[in-house]
Amino acid sequence: MDRELIDYIITHYMGLLGQKEKIAQKHHLSTIKSENADDSRLKDMILGQWGTEDKETLDLLDNGYQDFKRKSAEKILREQRDKVFINNCPNCNRLARTPTAKQCRYCGHDWH
Repeated sequence: MDRELIDYIITHYMGLLGQKEKIAQKHHLSTIKSENADDSRLKDMILGQWGTEDKETLDLLDNGYQDFKRKSAEKILREQRDKVFINNCPNCNRLARTPTAKQCRYCGHDWH
């Protein structure tokens, strides 16, 4: 699965994941936000509210965020394929920006 499709699925269908994956996603984002915080109290607050200490959830991020996204996208397609619309351009067959897009960002074809 290519990176563009992985990002498309994660961006538009993250809600189809299980609770552990959703928590892992929040933990990853809170870690990034806390790294950019200057105040140590703010860092602790961010990680305390959105982070997790659950080992099983943190294990999902062990091999890095890109691997987590790939595995999550594969899981969505494997378990809930019928709820995912892969919107390819009817002209060039490349992936559209969103599931509801009607114009190709690559060839400019319009299928409104």
